[in-house]
Amino acid sequence: MTIQLPEHIERSITAAVRSGHFSSVDEAVIAAWLAFADELRSPTTSQTLMPDDIHQQMLAEGLLARLPDTAHDNDDDEPVIIEGDPLSATIIRDRC
Repeated sequence: MTIQLPEHIERSITAAVRSGHFSSVDEAVIAAWLAFADELRSPTTSQTLMPDDIHQQMLAEGLLARLPDTAHDNDDDEPVIIEGDPLSATIIRDRC
């Protein structure tokens, strides 16, 4: 396969090979393609996912066994006051 690259990109790839980042131009192009393919498969940070989208994605990946039942969720739940040390202090104490 022969590809034509803009001169500044070709110089950049050649410099990366000469500096030892890649053993060959082929390796540099393969790395660039794999990074691009990963980007296509992953949601971008600029993409906002809603909780339902995240739940569906986690279900599809096997990270959830079932979706949460939100039919009985109340937005007016009062906080529960817990006696004792803050949770963060408890975690730090238990780790030592």
